[in-house]
Amino acid sequence: MKLLLVYPPFCTPTVMPYSISHLKGYFKKFYDAECLDINAKFHRKKFSQYYKKICTEHYANLLCEFEKESRIVYAQNNKAVVSGKKPELLQDMLDNILAKKPDVVAFSVVYSSQCFYAKALIQELKKHNLPCIAGGPAVNEKLLALCDTIPELQQQIPPETVPDFSDYYAGDYLSKEIVIPLKTATTCYYKQCAFCTHYAKTPYQEFPLETIKKVIQQTKAKYVFFIDDMIRKERLVEIAKLLKQLNVQWWCQLKPTKELLGIFPELHASGLHTISWGVESGSQRLLNLMNKGTTVETVKQVLQQSHEAGIKNAVFIMFGFPTETKEEFFDTIHFLKENSSSIDLVTTSIFGLQKGSAVYEHPAQYCVSSIHEEKRTVLDSKITYAVSKGMSFEEVESLRRKYTKTIKNIDKVPRVFNCFKEQILFY
Repeated sequence: MKLLLVYPPFCTPTVMPYSISHLKGYFKKFYDAECLDINAKFHRKKFSQYYKKICTEHYANLLCEFEKESRIVYAQNNKAVVSGKKPELLQDMLDNILAKKPDVVAFSVVYSSQCFYAKALIQELKKHNLPCIAGGPAVNEKLLALCDTIPELQQQIPPETVPDFSDYYAGDYLSKEIVIPLKTATTCYYKQCAFCTHYAKTPYQEFPLETIKKVIQQTKAKYVFFIDDMIRKERLVEIAKLLKQLNVQWWCQLKPTKELLGIFPELHASGLHTISWGVESGSQRLLNLMNKGTTVETVKQVLQQSHEAGIKNAVFIMFGFPTETKEEFFDTIHFLKENSSSIDLVTTSIFGLQKGSAVYEHPAQYCVSSIHEEKRTVLDSKITYAVSKGMSFEEVESLRRKYTKTIKNIDKVPRVFNCFKEQILFY
């Protein structure tokens, strides 16, 4: 059986996809499996002018121009799918798939933005009587309803599986050099943040370090982007020792906890370039309510030590967690300004209620007074909510807008790296 693993538009075309590479690493033992990143191929055809300039112009400015133009293209094509029309380059992508002569086409849907083209492609492939399946963290019931059921392909991938990145063409990626995305475990080991649903009900299991080593050696990668939500301290130290031997630069996401204090020089010496920190808030009450397991004082110490070791610090901030007051919003602004010397980039978001999170399951504990679900054509229902205490979504949005300039003034690196996080490795 020829199994074609497809990664559909739209997401940033700077990194080879981990999901289908991981799937191929397992299924190639049983089938003729091949990866096809049509997201990257779409971008290279549609935005060829940016690829031609990638090594000749100011890199951050180029990515910024690309982000502005691509955002418009994404919106236009998503609207086309919603209205029942064919999106741009659909036939080209269909031809790419059919040219591989697959027996089964499997779509990996990692981001909700990929649902639109996945739907359009599945509908077209059905006209060719090709069985299609779909999976991934962003797949929804509407997409699955269009697909077939193939039990032998519904398997848990063993932790020792080595991702296979051999099917991609480096020129399809809008990056100065290739960055390899890797995962070190099945899910988050903490699993307690009240706003999060990433970990779902997946058991935590760490992948053997040997698999990470094999991928880096096989790809000859010099830049590695760890996509785990966070990594525990002992595991982090083990990974650092391995990567120091392999002479790579790397990026990861961590939670700023006390146990990390003292190890940053070792991490930097191993090639750790940037850490994206789940800071979320400068209010201790809110951190406790989120069940982050962190303290404001420790976060300050962690950022300072990381900075002093030579590591770039990017911080995630979440405004508008239920019950947040204006005073607590300003606590976070004060925290950012007070620690600006230790911060290189601030990424802000406004809390969004997700089905399956602790806030959704126990709304009364978070003063969420009502939840409304609005049905959509392609995506899952849009969830909105009201609170009985704290600021409304509109108040939070207005305050964030008002303090955009204040937050921008803290950044030491171009803000476009909020959209292309791994590209900070080249800055």
